[in-house]
Amino acid sequence: SNSAGGNNAAAGRDSTSNSASPTNLDASPRKNRVADEDLTSAPDSQRLSILQWMYEERQGICWVLGCAVMGSLIGFGIGTGYLTGAKHPTPWRIALGHKIRETRFYKTVSLRREGKQENLMGQPNHPMVFNLLKEAVVREKGGYVHPDLGLLAPAPSGASRGLGFVRFGYTECQTRCFPGTRDEKLEILNTNRTKATTGDDPIYKQEDVLLKIPLSYQMTRSVALETLRRVVPAETLNKHPLAELDDAALLVLFLAHERTLSRASRWLPYIASLPTEPSCGYLESRRPHMLDAIQALKREISMDVAGWPQELAKAGQYAQKIVNGLARDYGGAFREGVAVKETLSWALCQVASRATAGSNKHGSLRLVPMLDLINHDANAGSFVELTGKERLARSDFMDATEDDSGTFTVRSVRFARRRPLKKGQELMANYNVPGYSPLDWLVSLGFVPPERWYPWQKIDPALPRVRRDGPFAAEPSKATAQWLKRTRRGKEETS
Repeated sequence: SNSAGGNNAAAGRDSTSNSASPTNLDASPRKNRVADEDLTSAPDSQRLSILQWMYEERQGICWVLGCAVMGSLIGFGIGTGYLTGAKHPTPWRIALGHKIRETRFYKTVSLRREGKQENLMGQPNHPMVFNLLKEAVVREKGGYVHPDLGLLAPAPSGASRGLGFVRFGYTECQTRCFPGTRDEKLEILNTNRTKATTGDDPIYKQEDVLLKIPLSYQMTRSVALETLRRVVPAETLNKHPLAELDDAALLVLFLAHERTLSRASRWLPYIASLPTEPSCGYLESRRPHMLDAIQALKREISMDVAGWPQELAKAGQYAQKIVNGLARDYGGAFREGVAVKETLSWALCQVASRATAGSNKHGSLRLVPMLDLINHDANAGSFVELTGKERLARSDFMDATEDDSGTFTVRSVRFARRRPLKKGQELMANYNVPGYSPLDWLVSLGFVPPERWYPWQKIDPALPRVRRDGPFAAEPSKATAQWLKRTRRGKEETS
């Protein structure tokens, strides 16, 4: 029995070994599958990190980012009009920008608070309005506004508001920076060296130019024609050509049209800075105030005001005729729902009281933003329009280029000398309208300056104008050239 059991055990071992032999034939494929499973279930330490993946896929990532950046630049260039050659943003671009800013995504990304926005159209003295206007000016090529300038309401001159220094943070540069005056700048150009004042020798050196309004941000005849021809119906243009209107009428139409556009207007910062009730004296709403002012002039300084109330009434009637004619001929250029006559009356009063005379090359009458915030002083300097030919070497106050042609500049000047301003002091300018009578001042601007309070008569200068800065920059006549030649010869003989 033992032997039999041993034989059976041996047989069992043999059968086991024999049965295992076919199983061993399939062992290698099974091991390969197990190995693959082990690779896929590898520990985290053997997996690729994000940085390693980015490094291995860097070429594809660079292509994706490059295409995204290029597409963004092209879209930004087309949207802003830079690639299409557009000088100013078109209404559809402005409207698209407003729609984008109203989306929830933009409000979330820019952390913009929900709520009713403050309407600044009826608040011309709001600091934000001046900041928007300042930003619009400095964004233009060649535009400049002194950092310390701001609105003064009420103004030290007695007006309801004015332009002056609201800060004094620029003092260090004004007192320390070099150069400041024309002679100092010319000296640097000649010697190619710079200087600086020390604390022991304080010299107040302030930059001459406080405001520089380029031609690209001025309401001119050419800008008005270019804009109005796109909005006035063709039938109206055939009957009443815009080119037959004078500069004042074109500016009235253009200003009224831009006001109706509201936020879609490129001139919104400037229009928001204009007073809701203009200061011209012929307005019916200002008639009681003007009559009181006339009586005060007669009672306080014994001014001859005979017939002034009647003249104010005639001016108001004439202005109403102009408004009615413009509304009848060009009322189709305004969108529905607009009070055309009221808007035109507002624009006419603004042009009558705020327009600035300029050269015929760029428009004899213009609306210049920021300049019309400056109040009048007969002893101050006037607005200076650059011709692009100004040179320090020719005794001008700055070096100008051809791109500066038509640009208006303002300096703080009083009695023909530079007047540095401090915080709270107002920037003044001479409106330079010597032909205006006291009644003209009252009708057009709504006030009579002190130099017109008494009897006056315009006297032409007897001596030749030899100054080359500002409005005296015209080429000298033959008599002036001979006078200058004799003067130089006398100086040479004396030396």
